[in-house]
Amino acid sequence: MRWLRRLALLLLLVVLLLGLAAWTYSRLALPVTDGELRLQGLSGEVRIERDVHGIPTIHAGNLRDLAYGLGVVHAQDRLWQLETHRRIGAGQLAQAFGEAALGTDRFLRALGVRRAAQGQWARVQGEPRTAIEAYAAGINTWVRTQMRARPPEFVILGLQPAEWTPVDSMAWGTMMAWDLGGNWSVEMLRLRLAQRLPVDRINELLPPYTGEPVPVTADYGAVYRQLKLAAADGGRSTALAWARLPEIAPPSGIEGVGSNNWVVAGSRTTTGKPLLANDPHLKLSAPALWYFARLKMPGMEVAGATMPGFPMVVLGQNQHIAWGFTNTGPDVQDLYIEQVKPDDPGQYRTPEGYARFETAQEVIQVRGKPDVTMTVRRTRHGPVISDAGQHDDAVGPKSGHVLALRWTALDADIDPVSVGLAIGRADSVDAFIAATRDGWQVPMQNMVVADRAGRIGLVLPGRVPVRRPDNDLKGLAPAPGWDARYDWAGWLPKEALFVE
Repeated sequence: MRWLRRLALLLLLVVLLLGLAAWTYSRLALPVTDGELRLQGLSGEVRIERDVHGIPTIHAGNLRDLAYGLGVVHAQDRLWQLETHRRIGAGQLAQAFGEAALGTDRFLRALGVRRAAQGQWARVQGEPRTAIEAYAAGINTWVRTQMRARPPEFVILGLQPAEWTPVDSMAWGTMMAWDLGGNWSVEMLRLRLAQRLPVDRINELLPPYTGEPVPVTADYGAVYRQLKLAAADGGRSTALAWARLPEIAPPSGIEGVGSNNWVVAGSRTTTGKPLLANDPHLKLSAPALWYFARLKMPGMEVAGATMPGFPMVVLGQNQHIAWGFTNTGPDVQDLYIEQVKPDDPGQYRTPEGYARFETAQEVIQVRGKPDVTMTVRRTRHGPVISDAGQHDDAVGPKSGHVLALRWTALDADIDPVSVGLAIGRADSVDAFIAATRDGWQVPMQNMVVADRAGRIGLVLPGRVPVRRPDNDLKGLAPAPGWDARYDWAGWLPKEALFVE
């Protein structure tokens, strides 16, 4: 019996030691929120005060230090969320989660999110560039010098936090636009249905928005049959293979999802002040997508919902105005069937003849497996997303055609941070409209705004493509990329998108 008592005492000691280790880790993993931290890269003092709900108020003497401070609190409270955002934008999920995430990485690499973000970042100048760089510095300095223990997600997966870069902020902006768009997947569904059903039956299954007429289009099923997309190719159908791309793509789409906001002028309230409400219906997640904060510096006091990855308040109010967004959901994505030159797979057909694909090599690290190398291509319309499935005959059979995506969010002049910072400093409805009119491109949003003078506004800034009158597919289904009538013919004029 003595050995039983000794064994029991030993087990009790082990349990106590494990409990002590777990308690110590839990204390170390929490951020230090009291006292003074000495961090490199600041030009002056930054003071961070947290209320009873843990919501920080950041005081700084200039925008650079303010953005730096926001990077610090995002790193303190949402480091794993930042890591996830970075990996999604870079197509590096398989490095953490293994082979199950390889398909998504392949799609993100083919889509070229990070390559587009690099081009967009190269164009950002002035104060917005300073803010984004300072925000990244705040995240990285806290991780390198103040993090006492990795958050549990990193420990469980055996990962170290990677450095946050300005390109990661730009890439996350693109992924937010992806989440709030999604017409491409409906085009893919039409392509798939066209293998079995006539267009009029497809229109019954995919009716237009309530109150709108049924779109009159060409028989795109006949177009696909003429291109032999539905013909057996070694027992596989090209069109059906393409239609499976949404299975490996990050979720996107707006069908069945709604939001609401409204604003009432001061002339219609008992106080003479305007009323504004905003309810963006984004997906539930843990942690939440939003992070509440107050940012204060000389000349600006702004509070509301920030988003880990961005150095600004996205939805909120300052001393002069309040504003909110909901999703508009215009069709800003078109799929193009590109014809590969039969005797030279490095070229594709255009209205002016054949042109060479832009190509790049991507190396994807896979946890527990060898690296995967893939070639990605780009046409005059955009990235060849069907390259994401070329490794798998069930998804991407060899064919004389590939599928490219034209999407506004991949354009080089996209810069949501510049507009966000300008909104935070706007002192009237007019200033808000001026900030959004020319700078905001994607995702298109219904923006409501009110100011202290009682004025209100509704604006729908964003880049919406105009399709030619002879475009008989109207952007509803994948179109032949070598036919110029399916190319975009410009953008909706801004005058049609702003109401005061």
